Amino acid sequence: MSRGVRDLRDLICVSRLTFHESDDEAVSETGAQIRRELSSASLSSWSTDSKTPRGLASARVVSPDSGFVTNGSPGTGPVSLVNSSDSVKEEAGIFFMTNGSVPTSPSPQVPQPTQATFVKSTKKKKRRKSGLSVEPTRHELPKPTPLPPVEKIAGTEILREQELLEAKPSYERAKSAKNSKTKTRINFDDMLTYMDATIVANWLTRANNAIEEVTSYCSKGDNFVQFAHFWLSSFPDIQKKDIFSMEYEFLIEELKLAFAVGREDRKIVRGDLVDLCSAVFKEYPHKLLGGKAPHIFLDYLDILSSEKHVEYKKLLSDVRCATTNRQYAQWLLAVRSFALVSVWASVMNFYRNLTGNGVTQGMPILSLSSSGESVPNRRMLQAIRLGYIDVIHYLLLNGHVSSQYSDSHRKTWVFMAVMHNQPAVLKYLITKVHPAIDVNQAADTGNTALHAASNSGNLPLVEMLCACDSINVNCVNPQCENATPLHLSVMHGHNEIVACLLEHGADPSLKMGETSVTALATDFDHNEILKMLSKR
Repeated sequence: MSRGVRDLRDLICVSRLTFHESDDEAVSETGAQIRRELSSASLSSWSTDSKTPRGLASARVVSPDSGFVTNGSPGTGPVSLVNSSDSVKEEAGIFFMTNGSVPTSPSPQVPQPTQATFVKSTKKKKRRKSGLSVEPTRHELPKPTPLPPVEKIAGTEILREQELLEAKPSYERAKSAKNSKTKTRINFDDMLTYMDATIVANWLTRANNAIEEVTSYCSKGDNFVQFAHFWLSSFPDIQKKDIFSMEYEFLIEELKLAFAVGREDRKIVRGDLVDLCSAVFKEYPHKLLGGKAPHIFLDYLDILSSEKHVEYKKLLSDVRCATTNRQYAQWLLAVRSFALVSVWASVMNFYRNLTGNGVTQGMPILSLSSSGESVPNRRMLQAIRLGYIDVIHYLLLNGHVSSQYSDSHRKTWVFMAVMHNQPAVLKYLITKVHPAIDVNQAADTGNTALHAASNSGNLPLVEMLCACDSINVNCVNPQCENATPLHLSVMHGHNEIVACLLEHGADPSLKMGETSVTALATDFDHNEILKMLSKR
C-alpha cells in the first residue's frame, strides 16, 4: 500500500512557478496587455537630468540568513535605475519588466526633486533618504527543472494557486474586510517579501522525508489501528492539548527563522507570524481541540499515509490566503504542507517512542498491501480481532466502511465478531449500528452467525444474538441437511446453549435430514438435554 517516493514539490510547485523569462509568455497569462512607456527617468531615480547616468546596476547584497543575493534589500544599497528604453506591462496589479527581469510591486511615485538635490551634502542626503520609501523586493529563487502543474480539483472551495493569483486586488479586499464583522487577514504580501527561500526548500525536504516515514509505518501490520486505539482511548485530551500547543510553538519558531530579516528590521512581529499560522494551519486550535478532534486527526493521518491522491492534494492546498504574486502563492502552500506534515509526524514519533518504536501488538496480521481487501475494510477486521470498539465506531461513523459489508465468503461484521469471540464488539454491532446489520445472513458455508456461535459453544454470544429482535433462532443450513443452531448445540452437548435456544423459541420438532433433535441427543448420550427436550 506504499505511496512510493512522493516529492511534495509536485504539489507545491516551488521550482515550477517562477516568472517567465519571456515577456509574451508572462503577459499571456493575464489577458489583454496594457503598455505604458516610461519617460527618460527611471522608475525610482531622483532626477531626469541628462547628466545622471542611466542603466546603473542596482546594489547586490547577500542576505545574512540565507546567503541569497537580494536586489534592493531593506535599508541597504542605492535605488536601482532602469534604462529609458525599458517599459512596464501592467495587468491586474502585476508589473512585468519588458527586459525579462523579475517583476516587482510598483513603487509609490515620488515627486521629482530639483538639481540641488544632487549636491553632495550629508545633510541633504539624509533628508532625501528620509523622504524616500522603497518597497523591498523579494529573494530570488533558484530555477530547477520545471515540474508538471497541479491539476485543479473540480467542485472544491479550496483556494488553489491560480485562484490565489486571481484574487481581488488589495484595495478591494481591504474594503470588504472593513465591512465584515470579523476581520481575518488573508494577504501576506508585505511579510513574504522577507521570506528566506533556502529555509522553505529545507522545509519541503524535511516534510517529504516525514511523509515517507509515516506512510511506511501506517501501512505495516496493524500499526494504524493500534495508534488509533491509543489516540481515541488511551491518550488523555489534556495531553493532546499540550502536545499540539508545543508543536504550534515549534512552528512559530520555524517561521521566525524564515522571516529573520524582517524581524531584525522590525517589519515583522510575532502577531504577523500568528496571523500567517492561522491562515495556513487553520486546524489549530478549533479543529484539533474540539469535540471531533480525535476523529479529524485520524482522518488527516489516513489521507497523508494512503493513496487518496485527490484528498491529499486538497488537504495540503487548503489555505485562507490571497495574493497577486505567483512566488508568494507557492510559499504559502509550502508553509501549509510543512505545518501539517511536521505536526502529524511529530505526534506519530511520540507514540512510537512511547510504545517501543511501533512494534505491532496482538495477533500477527499481514501487511495491508498483501490483501485484496481495501485498506479501511482490513483495518475494520483488525479492530474486530483486537476488540477495539472505539476504532470500529470511528470507521463506521465517518463512513470509512459500510455496515452492510460482507467479505468474499459472505461473512458480515457480525459473523466476524462471532468468529473472533468478541462479545463486546458483537453487542455494539447489533445494538448501535445503523442501518442495522443482517444477523441472519448466511455465509457461503450456509451457516449464520447463530450457527457459528452455537457450534463453538459460546454462551455469551448465543445469548446476545438470541436477544436481537430480528434473529431467527430456527434458521436452517441447506448445505447441511437443514441443520438448525439447536441441532449443532445438541450434537456437541452444549447444555446451556440448548436451554438458551429453547427459551428463545427454538423448535425441537425440526429435523436435520431424517434425524430429529431427540434422536441426536440419544445417539450422543446427552441425558441432560433429553430431560430438557422431554419437558417441551
